Parts: sequence; structure tokens; C-alpha cells
Amino acid sequence: MKYTTILILLLNTIMYAQLNNLVQYKMVRSIGMSEIESEYLVFNESELYYGNITKKDNLNFEDEKFDKSRINFDPFYVNLKNDSLYQKKYGIENKNSSKIILFTSVESYPVIKWKVTKEMQNILGYTTYKATTNFRGRAYTAWFAPELPYNYGPWKLNGLPGLILKVENDMFSYEAKRIVLNSDKIPTIPLLKSLENSNAKYLLKDAVTLENNWLEYNRANNYASLPAGVKIIEQPLRQDERELNFDE
Repeated sequence: MKYTTILILLLNTIMYAQLNNLVQYKMVRSIGMSEIESEYLVFNESELYYGNITKKDNLNFEDEKFDKSRINFDPFYVNLKNDSLYQKKYGIENKNSSKIILFTSVESYPVIKWKVTKEMQNILGYTTYKATTNFRGRAYTAWFAPELPYNYGPWKLNGLPGLILKVENDMFSYEAKRIVLNSDKIPTIPLLKSLENSNAKYLLKDAVTLENNWLEYNRANNYASLPAGVKIIEQPLRQDERELNFDE
């Protein structure tokens, strides 16, 4: 009887174990500092995690020794039950201040409208279709796989009838290099989920103001460090940011 009970508990644990999905993207920046980086999308039925994680070894995401705390570049967590997105940001509250704060930006998970074409491309053995859109000031070309019935993709790009495996625009590109589906070996990222309970949360409009204050502060410092007489060609404040503006 004792062993039967243990067996039932074990079977229940296996049955109800959290199954997660993972997509590892190669992200290549084409302007600013040219870099090749790894970004990770982890999701299940109720939540989604996304982050750029420094990868200095050959370990895979699910390996215990893979340090998931080395997260860069505005990572975020999405509660898919209420479509709320929580993103880690840096900002300055007072425009005349130099005090930088770490805060959480809160927004609805973006709804993105795409134009789907019949053009096809094979990626990782999947037939993908081309789609285009404009989102927050930038034009995107994406390739999605209807065979993979998930409407997510790299970064905040979503809304296509299939997992997005490749994205290109004038600033950077993403391409899926590894996909793991419905696995109990893929962990989530509690560090990102904690953003939902942050004590310093700002809605998107106010969050953009704080971030722009920080960007202006950085730009002013960069200008001040230039030799006297150097001609400055002013670029849009958010030129090197993924979100150029928030009009769309």
C-alpha cells in the first residue's frame, strides 16, 4: 500500500509538472555597437519571459550551471492571463537630476497588426511565411511557422498565426537557433516574474518619460566629453533604442 501511494504521487507530479517552451534567438545589432548576442523566449500557457542573457560558455539554458541572472537590455515578464507586460528599465525621475533609478514599466501586451504574404523560407526545417509590420517607429519583416501554433516571437513581436523564427529591420535581426517544446526541463526565470510585484511601477507613458530623461542625461554627458569644436549631428533621442517612438 505504501509503495502504491508513492507511485500515485509520483505519477501525479509528472502529470502536473509545468511544461515550458524555449526559443533561443541569435540577435545581431547592425547599428551602434555591432554585437552578436543570445536572447531567450520562455513561455507556457499562462506566462512569458524574455531576456538577453550573457552567454560565456557552451551551456544550454536548462543547464543548472547556466547563470540566468546575467540579464541585460530591458528584460520583461508577461502575465498572459491578463495580458500585462512588466519590463525592467532605467530612468531619472527629475529631469534636472542625475539620480538614476531602476523601475518597472507596466503596459498591456502589445497587439500588433501584420501583413502576411505567400513568400516562404525554410528555417530550422520549418516552412515559414513572410509578414511585415510597423511597430513603435520601426518597420519589421518577420518569418513565422504555422506548424508551430504559438503567436509569440522575439522581444515584443507577436500576433502571427505561428511562432516567429526570424525578424529583420534596419537596427537588428533575430533568428531562432534552438527550439525546445513542452519540456519539464526548461525552467522559468523567477527574477523576471518578480517584476510583477515591484514597488517602483510606472505605467507606460510615465515610464517613457523617465527613460527619456535618462537617455538625455547620457547624451549630455557624451557631448560634454567631446573635444571642443567637434561638430555634432543630432540624432533622434531614441535612435539606438528598439522603440523609436510610441505613436503606433
